Amino acid sequence: MAENELTIERSVPQAERHPLAQGSVMAEVTQSMLPKQEVVPLVDYLKDIAGKPRGSATGGKEDLNSHNEEFIVKDVDGIRVASLSELQDLLTSQGLDIEVLGVQSIGNANQKITAVVQGVDRSKPMSGFERPTVAEGPHMILAPFAIDNDGQLHVFRTIQMRTGEAVIDTPRGFADVKSLEGGQQMYDVENAGDKVTANMKRIVGEESGDALKIKRIVFLGAPRVNSSFVTSKSAIFGVEVDYDAFIKAQKVVSVEELERRKEQFEHEGLVGDVLDITLPQYADYKRDSELAKDMAADFGTDTVVIDFLERSLTDLARKESRQRQILTAEGEANRQFKTDDPEGYVEQRLRASKARYPERYDENNARAERYLSKLYGKSLKKAS
Repeated sequence: MAENELTIERSVPQAERHPLAQGSVMAEVTQSMLPKQEVVPLVDYLKDIAGKPRGSATGGKEDLNSHNEEFIVKDVDGIRVASLSELQDLLTSQGLDIEVLGVQSIGNANQKITAVVQGVDRSKPMSGFERPTVAEGPHMILAPFAIDNDGQLHVFRTIQMRTGEAVIDTPRGFADVKSLEGGQQMYDVENAGDKVTANMKRIVGEESGDALKIKRIVFLGAPRVNSSFVTSKSAIFGVEVDYDAFIKAQKVVSVEELERRKEQFEHEGLVGDVLDITLPQYADYKRDSELAKDMAADFGTDTVVIDFLERSLTDLARKESRQRQILTAEGEANRQFKTDDPEGYVEQRLRASKARYPERYDENNARAERYLSKLYGKSLKKAS
C-alpha cells in the first residue's frame, strides 16, 4: 500500500456520557461562569475598561500590577536589564511624550507569552487582575510503535537533553501556525496520512533510507494534552511501523545502551536518537518515581500501550473460551469412548501415560488390568 493511501483508523472509547456532561447542564454552567472568567488582552483592558490603573506598583485590588516586566536595554552603562520604571525614567529624561504600560507579548508564531487580564466582569470596572499566559500552538503528537515477530510490543520515544542529561520525550512538532493565529481546527483527520508520514520521516532522519515502513495509522483523539498553555487541541496518532525495518535505522538505541551511555557521561551524543522500549521496560519507566515524567508527553504512548493490552486480553479471553469448548467436547467424547469400548479406552490412556510417565508404566499397567478385570466381573454377574 502506498504511503499516501494509508487509512486512518480511529480509536474511539464507547463509555457512556456522564449526566453532568449533558449539553444543557454544561451550557447553564458556562452561562453562569461567563462574568467571572472573561479574559481580555491587556491592551484591550486599558483601552476599553481601565477600571484599574497600571504602573503604580501597589498591586492587590488597587491596580493591575501582578508581575513586573524586565527589559533589556543598552545605554551608557552597556547592555543591562532594566525595570519598567527605569525604562520609563529613561524615556522621560529624553523628553519623549510616551508612557510604556507593559509588554503585550513575546514569542514566535507557535509559542507566545501574552499579558492578559483575567476575571473581567464588564459590569464591574474594578474587577479583573493581570497575569501573563503562555500560549503554545497545537501539536501533532505521534506515538510510533511496532509488534515484533514474537508478538511483543515496542514503543519508540525521542531523546532530548534537559537539565544536563538525556531524557526521553514523545515525538511531536507544531502542526499548523494558522491554528494559533485563528484558533480554528487544523486537522483533516481522514487526509492526515501524508503529514503523519512526513513527521515520522523527520523523526527517524533522512539517513535511515527505507527504514520507515508504516503499517497503519490510528487516530487516538484530539485532547488538550496540557491545558495550562496549549491553546488548541492536539491531534494524536498511533503509528505502527515494521519493526525489523525500523530498528535498522542507525538512530535507534536500546534502553540498556541509553543507561550505559548516561553512566559513561556520553549521553550528549544521544540527542535526537530514537529509543526502543519494550512493554516491560515501559512499565518500569512509568513506575520509576525518580524519573521526571511529562504525563502530557506520555499520553500518546500510554494510549498505544493500553490499546495493545486490551487487544491482548481480548485475544486471551477468546482463546480461553475456545479452549474450554474444546476440553468440554473432548471430555464428552472420552466419556462416550469409555462407555462404548472400555478396553480400547484403557489401552489408549495407558499408551498416553507411558509416553508422559514411562517410569510409572508397570504400575499403571497393573492398575489397568485390575480395572478391566473388575469391569468384566461385573458384566458377567449382570449376564448371569
